[in-house]
Amino acid sequence: MTETVCYRHPDRPTGVRCQRCEKPICPACMNAASVGFQCPSCFAEGVKSVPRTRTSLGGVARGNTQVVTLILLVLNVLVFIAVRAGNSTLVYDLVLVPVLVDSEPWRLFTSAFTHLQIFHIFSNLFMLYQVGPLLEQMLGRLRFVLLYFLSALGGSIAVWLLANPVSSTLGASGAVLGLVGALLVISRARGMDVTWILAYVAITAVISFLFPNISWQGHLGGFLAGAAIAWLFLRETKWRRDRART
Repeated sequence: MTETVCYRHPDRPTGVRCQRCEKPICPACMNAASVGFQCPSCFAEGVKSVPRTRTSLGGVARGNTQVVTLILLVLNVLVFIAVRAGNSTLVYDLVLVPVLVDSEPWRLFTSAFTHLQIFHIFSNLFMLYQVGPLLEQMLGRLRFVLLYFLSALGGSIAVWLLANPVSSTLGASGAVLGLVGALLVISRARGMDVTWILAYVAITAVISFLFPNISWQGHLGGFLAGAAIAWLFLRETKWRRDRART
């Protein structure tokens, strides 16, 4: 009598077959299914066929809703440590200087991860941790990443166009205010209380325009970019739902 062997490992005898394709499989190739076991190929096909759960704003739902937020926090802290431990040349290579953007466009993004003062990074990361997980849960990881980076870019572009060409700007304020702007738009669309968001925006606006060495351009650009992106996400989600009903 011929001994049955695993279709992927001919040197391993087995008495178990895949419930879908009936190929013989050894313990290393067994994937537990609702009934019996499946081979790796059938199991992978089954996983792909399972519809993805969507968030309330159309993103793909994930188990951990603050992974991206934590990564952004760590990136900001790592750059802060590198800047404080390094020399002034590193800071100069990262900050946003409008006159240098044409030849060094990376500054539009690197400046959004650069901080020099402890209070500066603490205030930005504290607000990021407050609103980040909530938005990440509503948007999904990909849309949240897009929101954060496009908000940072919006703030940097506003500085590039409106600020003193030889001034230096740094910090995650534009990106964070973009998150705040997005949360304001989403909360208003859902009829939620936005009192604390309006208060935060008002206080930030006063500080931005009254105190020196604070980039109102970056704050305004980031806020408007985040609000606009959130509005687009809302419109796209509504369009998707209306299309599903037809």
